[in-house]
Amino acid sequence: MFKGIHHVAVVVRDIEKALGFFRDVLGLPLGQRATVADQGVQAALLPAGRDEIELLEPTNPAGGVARFLEKKGEGIHHLCVETSDVAAALERVKAANLPVIDQAPRKGLAGTIAFLHPGACHGVLLELAQPTESEHPRPAPAKGIGAVGIETFYLGQQNRGARRLTAARADFGICASMRPKASGPAYDLARTHAALGNRKQALSELRRALDLGFRDLGRLATDPEWVPLRAEPEFQALASGKPASE
Repeated sequence: MFKGIHHVAVVVRDIEKALGFFRDVLGLPLGQRATVADQGVQAALLPAGRDEIELLEPTNPAGGVARFLEKKGEGIHHLCVETSDVAAALERVKAANLPVIDQAPRKGLAGTIAFLHPGACHGVLLELAQPTESEHPRPAPAKGIGAVGIETFYLGQQNRGARRLTAARADFGICASMRPKASGPAYDLARTHAALGNRKQALSELRRALDLGFRDLGRLATDPEWVPLRAEPEFQALASGKPASE
């Protein structure tokens, strides 16, 4: 069902500057390029042998990719795995009671796609893709050093997660005494715990964020980190805006 890695996605601040390295220095040819409005990004796919590198530049400051860039800086955003039947692959994941972001396949730059929640994939944002060859003609090789593919892809997720948690705690610590300015960092800390699968800590920090004045409750419905917790009564009560004392 799964054929291998389709692409590795990299978030960048300026896609033109990034092409100056990936295309002009590494020698990867520029394949498909498009603005993906529903994801709030400008994207470019660069074939690397049997695989591809996808560059993502945020176009919507309120979108998830823009928030990723703001919090973590440039770097690896997600891993995409190719499948011959994305609908069947998605159902297989859901049948295992694992959280997903997309409940049904949809069209994307890589073909027909669906995203799984990082909580299902040990902290990795994973995309399933069923590509259509006609959508991705192989461009002529570019100049440069002549990179020919992705040989090894190392996922240091545990350390990355620890660094993210440390950064979130530091941000909250700086603002902890400044209500209501502390509510945003408190929410980010809660969201980080949710992304790492720390259920108890995530709910505790979310209660604290609400007590500090966090009221952007729409993010509880849109931020993918909360997907595994949305069915829980405690989360639903908090999402309704009830503070910890109620």
